[in-house]
Amino acid sequence: MMVNPPKVLVIDDEEIARVACRRVLSREGIEVTLAPSGREGLEILARDPHDLVLVDLKMPEMDGVEVARRIHELDPSIVIVIITGYATVESAVAAMKQGAYDYLPKPFTPDELLIVVRRGLEKRRLDLESRALREEKAAIERNFVTMVTHQLRSPLSAILQYFDVLLEGIGGELTEVQREMLERARERLQGLLELINDWLDMSRIQEGDIVRRLRPVDLAACVDEALKGLEWAAREKDVAIQVQLPEDLPKILADPGSFREVLSNLISNAVKYNREKGVVVVRAEACPGGVSIQVTDTGFGIAETELPFIFDQFYRGKDSRVRSLEGTGLGLAIAQKIVRAHGGCLRVRSELGRGSTFEVIVSAAGGDNVTNGTR
Repeated sequence: MMVNPPKVLVIDDEEIARVACRRVLSREGIEVTLAPSGREGLEILARDPHDLVLVDLKMPEMDGVEVARRIHELDPSIVIVIITGYATVESAVAAMKQGAYDYLPKPFTPDELLIVVRRGLEKRRLDLESRALREEKAAIERNFVTMVTHQLRSPLSAILQYFDVLLEGIGGELTEVQREMLERARERLQGLLELINDWLDMSRIQEGDIVRRLRPVDLAACVDEALKGLEWAAREKDVAIQVQLPEDLPKILADPGSFREVLSNLISNAVKYNREKGVVVVRAEACPGGVSIQVTDTGFGIAETELPFIFDQFYRGKDSRVRSLEGTGLGLAIAQKIVRAHGGCLRVRSELGRGSTFEVIVSAAGGDNVTNGTR
């Protein structure tokens, strides 16, 4: 990414040290700027960003550690190398804590200077390339979402409406064979739309957006909202849903909309992959720093060999009973992504043939943050 000659700024109160660095680095095609103090060096960087800064540790007015801290605040991508005649572990650690990449003890040879600078410039090049790739990936994802929304989902939704019109008989009487063919086509089309909607949800989940919407949420109300629309599926399969929430349960720190989607997904799966006349239990309890929510079913269960893969995108398991049911294989991946954005964790315990328990651990409002289920 560094098409132009790399630019190095040398900040040192000793003129002979500055000149020596420029003489060595200029021979390598490096553009070198000199500054006799930390203040002047920072002024130069504010006007003209550089790739790497060599800064002396001991200088009047402002030492190298403070200069490194301010450079890191100005642009954390600039590589900082501390030059010191007091090369102790303590000084190196102090500089690293303020954003320095490496340090060079005085006196140093031209070769030692070149090794450190080359290494730092290589890091800078890789960082810039990585940033460019991330920006390109983000642009591709944005374009993908726009394309899917406008060029795929919209026309498919219109086609689905035409199927509904035909099946209602508005376009004329249908034979039994025609009706059966249209119903099958409609089911396939509905499945495709569900896949598109799930993939759009996956693409749109942004951790920063969720974090900005976190607020104290009553879990009971969130569960009630998640259950809406699932009662019919439970009745159709003769599955009982039991909710067991203690009255003194603390509020959770959550984004209500996305966390409701997590609960709805887990409860829906517990119904879908349950046996007839089975049971789904939704319970919760306080845990250190947070709240644990468990969704337990009496369904198929998951083989131990498959547990490491169930949160992967599009993974649906090898059980023929699972594969016979409609699904996109994205629901658990979406749920895990949302839970992680909450700073929590989602895990599973399962026994083949006896059922599964999916557990979500999130922070309690006003409590410590939960990461990977620990304080």
